Amino acid sequence: MDLASRKEHLLGSVIEVKVPSSHEALLAPCFGELARIERTYSRFRDDSALSRLNAALGRWHEVPGEFFSLIARAVALNEETGGNFDITLKASLDRLGYDKAYSFVPKPRPRKGVVDAALERLRAPILLDAKRSRVLLRKEIDFGGFGKGFALDAVARVLEDGGCPRHYIDAGGDILAKGGGEPWTILLEHPDAPERAIGKVLLDGEAIAGSAPNRRRWRGQHHLLNARTGMPANGAKCIFAVAKTGLEADAYATAIFTAGFSEGIALSKRLPVEILFVSSEDRMYVSEGFKAELFS
Repeated sequence: MDLASRKEHLLGSVIEVKVPSSHEALLAPCFGELARIERTYSRFRDDSALSRLNAALGRWHEVPGEFFSLIARAVALNEETGGNFDITLKASLDRLGYDKAYSFVPKPRPRKGVVDAALERLRAPILLDAKRSRVLLRKEIDFGGFGKGFALDAVARVLEDGGCPRHYIDAGGDILAKGGGEPWTILLEHPDAPERAIGKVLLDGEAIAGSAPNRRRWRGQHHLLNARTGMPANGAKCIFAVAKTGLEADAYATAIFTAGFSEGIALSKRLPVEILFVSSEDRMYVSEGFKAELFS
């Protein structure tokens, strides 16, 4: 089958979409949808809806239905993963240097009094009012933990609505692929050598997401933070997670990686996900349903 493809740099990554040549006209609306998602949800844009919400801490703020649903889904994922998926770590990312200016210069951790720290732990960081589609934030939020996965699902909907039976969407290594009976072969990047692969999987109607610190590392820091400490999680080299949707694959990969190797494995067994997980000591865990061909 002849394929048409297009690549653009959006959402902080190179995004590629491949479709049969007969559906090439769908590529433009796909990238239009990706541009809309970046305009709406990027924490790196002052004019995004997310940045406006983050600027309104402590106040109720009405948001569109899609935006409300994303925040509500993040709150549910936080509970589902025992707190390991957390969208309220933006201040920690900024402090470590992964800020709006991409300064990559760590800043001192702010000191808090005992009473202030205790109150912060007691107060819910996100309040939701579903009847009025309102949100009250006490901490700034960031959708980086599942943003690319959400984008995969959004593009897939554009293609499905357009009647495209076969497609491949790659958002910086997070991939959703539908084969229409002919699965796509996905190579699994080696955590120590990006030019090599440690194995391959076949995808047809599922998504795979990878989390690893090697792509965003600076001054001994990286962007995958343990939710309890607010510091980079250093117990693993990489994870690959396969799930039914891009959002789930992305979120579960983030939560399991940042939980640490042993705790992450235990967490994965309670979630609808299959994983390949490599520890910082090169131990490898492959769940029973992760159907990969591993290379020697």
